[in-house]
Amino acid sequence: MEFTILLAFALGMDAFSAGIAVGSRQLTSRVKWVVSILTGFLHILLPLIGMFIGDYLLSTVNWLGIILLIVIGSQMIYAGFKRRSSEDSVMSLLKWLAFSFAVSLDSLSVGITLGLTDINQWTAVLPFGIAAFILTRTGLALGQVVTLTAGRFSEVIGGSILIGLAMRMIQG
Repeated sequence: MEFTILLAFALGMDAFSAGIAVGSRQLTSRVKWVVSILTGFLHILLPLIGMFIGDYLLSTVNWLGIILLIVIGSQMIYAGFKRRSSEDSVMSLLKWLAFSFAVSLDSLSVGITLGLTDINQWTAVLPFGIAAFILTRTGLALGQVVTLTAGRFSEVIGGSILIGLAMRMIQG
C-alpha cells in the first residue's frame, strides 16, 4: 500500500507543478474546483485503461514497467528544468480539458505497468485520483504566491520519485 501511495503522489506532483504554473493567473474558485475534480477523475480513468492494457500484456516481462517508470520520471525531470513560455491569462474549457488530460496522461503508462502486476485495481487508482485532486487543487491555490521555479522543482521531485520506484522494482 505504501508503494501505491508514493506512486499516487509522484504522479500527482505533475498536476501540482502544472497547477502552480497555471494558478498564478486570476482563477475563480469554481474553475479551481472543476479542474481539480477533472484531473482527479482522469487520474483514476487513465490508469484503469492502462491496467486493462497491462493485463493483456501480462506475458511481457516486468522490465517493461521499470522502463516506463524511468521514461516517465525522466520526462518529468526534463520538463521541470525546461523553461516554460507564458500563456494567455484566459483559458477556454477545451484548454482546461487538455490541461487535465496532459497532467494525467502519465498515469496511463503507470496503469499499464500496474496491469503487469497482481495489484488490486481500485486499491491502486483511488489513491491516484485522490492525490491528483488534492495536489491539483493545492497547486492552483498556491500558484498565485509561488514562483514558476518552485513549480518546476516539484516536477523534478515527482520524476525522481518515479525513477526511485523503478529502482525499487528492480530490487524486487
